[in-house]
Parts: sequence; C-alpha cells; structure tokens
Amino acid sequence: MRNEKVFRSIRERKAFFEKLSAAKKDAEKKPSEKPEEAKSKCPSCKLAYLKVIQNATQTNVTGNKNWACLKKDTDEVVVQATTIPNTEDCWKKINWSGDSGDAVSGKPNQRKLSRAAAKHYHVEAELGGVKDHVDVWVIWATVTNLTSGTTPANAVQYGARYDGTENLGAQSYDGGDSAVGKVVPVATISPAGVNAIVQAGWSFEREKMRHDFKDGVKDASRWDTAWQNDTSDPSFQKIIPDANDKIYDRDAPNISDFGQTDSYERYDNFREWVEWNGTRCSDYAGWYWKARWKANQSPKVTLKEVSSGEIAPLPSEADHFYSPP
Repeated sequence: MRNEKVFRSIRERKAFFEKLSAAKKDAEKKPSEKPEEAKSKCPSCKLAYLKVIQNATQTNVTGNKNWACLKKDTDEVVVQATTIPNTEDCWKKINWSGDSGDAVSGKPNQRKLSRAAAKHYHVEAELGGVKDHVDVWVIWATVTNLTSGTTPANAVQYGARYDGTENLGAQSYDGGDSAVGKVVPVATISPAGVNAIVQAGWSFEREKMRHDFKDGVKDASRWDTAWQNDTSDPSFQKIIPDANDKIYDRDAPNISDFGQTDSYERYDNFREWVEWNGTRCSDYAGWYWKARWKANQSPKVTLKEVSSGEIAPLPSEADHFYSPP
C-alpha cells in the first residue's frame, strides 16, 4: 500500500495543500545564490586614467602627467576620465578633487578649466580605489626692457664690445665719437615653477620701425613704413627658462661715423614679444633709440637716448643739424 497522507477531514486536507502551495511560492522567491555570490558577479566601477582631450598639448612639455596651453579668454581645457566599465553610471560615481574646474554639461566624466589667467591646475579623480591626476599649466609671459643697471647674470653678457662694460642704457665710447643703446629685454613666464615643466619651444622676437636721416635728408635704406623683422641672433639670447622662470634677449643699436659727410640722426622704435610653439604668448613691449652724430662737433655724438616706450610720431624731417659743406 502506498504511503499516503491521511486526512481526518476535508478542512484538514485543504489547509495542508494551502500550506504546501505557500511554501513552494516562498522557495521560488529565494535567490538561487547567496547575496555575496550574486554581488561578486556584478561589474564594479573603477577609474582607468585621466587625460586632457582639448586645448592643451604635451609638445615641448616635460612629464607624462603635464600638459600646457597659452592664456586665452575662450576655449577651456577639457580633462576626461576613462572608467572600467566606461559607462555613464560609472562616470557619475567619480570623485573629483584638487583643482577640479567646472562640470561639462552632459559629460559627467569631464571637467573644464579656464584659460583666462596664467595658472597651474592639479586635477585629481578617484573611483573604485583607483586614483589618477593631471597637471595643466596655463602659461603667459611678461616682457620688461631693461635700459638701466647692469646686464643680468643669466643674460648674454656684452663683454668687451662697445664701451667694455655691462652698464645698460645709452653709453658713449671712442672718446664720445660713438654711442650705443644697450638693452636687455627680460621675459618672466607665469605661473611660477613652469621652468621645470616647459623648457623648450620658446623664442624671443623683435621688430623695428626707423626714420633715420643722413646729412639732413631721409635715408631711404633706413626708413620704414611698416614693422620689419629685427630678431636677435640666437647667440645673443638665452631662451631656456632659468630657475626664476625668465628668458633673455639683448640688443645694442649704435651710432658712429658710418661714412656720412656731415651728420646722421637715428629715430628707431622697437617692440619685443615672446612666442611658445610658434604662437605669441606675451603682449608687445616697446622701447626706442634716438641718437645724433655731427662730424664738426667734439665729441661727435650730440644726442643719445634709449628707454622703454616709443617715439610717437617718428619724425618726418631731420632735426636741422645738417650744415652743408
């Protein structure tokens, strides 16, 4: 005989089967795996790396975490995080810190950094116990034309040339029959400390515009109506930033007996600027040289002046110091 359940009443039979059905439903609701086992099979979010994706470069920049760009009012630098898995759900969990800039609309894995001022940004991110960072250097230079004092130690020295000193400014030599305007343009690069990061790609540029007179009339060979290139020979420049974040140029317009019969006058404007990777990264900084040489005077140099600024306007006539022979 089969071993069957014996019920005393229809009610007892009904209660038994209701209990059995409820137990079956409870068993169906329970997971087939332990919670820890199910959790281990779900992908967890981790940070892979940070990278600059817009408006900065690593060309002529030292260090694989460093990026650089020039100061600009627009076109922010964009830093992007890549995650594992690389999904929006993971991006929303990224912890940004340091100089984290501003959020990018619709891109929770990106941050944007202003270029409106020279600055060093250190951007950090963390996700799933993994951290990474990038450093962004927004760079700019300020040019100062030194026309007094002495040649800075890190600039190219004048040595025995001209008056034989390192005194800057308008200097006479040859017993007062010659004169020179000794100028050292110095560019200070911002932000501080950039000298260790951006050592290459710099250039110091100069242009000139002259109105010079020989024997009282316009010297056509030295009369400019537009700016002309006047960049120094590389041997006169130091364009690897020193420990003070400075680079240096040097110039020395002069006046002497150029073979003229009676007199010579110079009225010359100059402007200096700095470029990085071929793009200007400073304002123009002007300076000027004016000088007069007279054959029948002693000493022959009757005017010598060099200073920051400009001669405005450049004269259209000589200063009436020509005396026909």
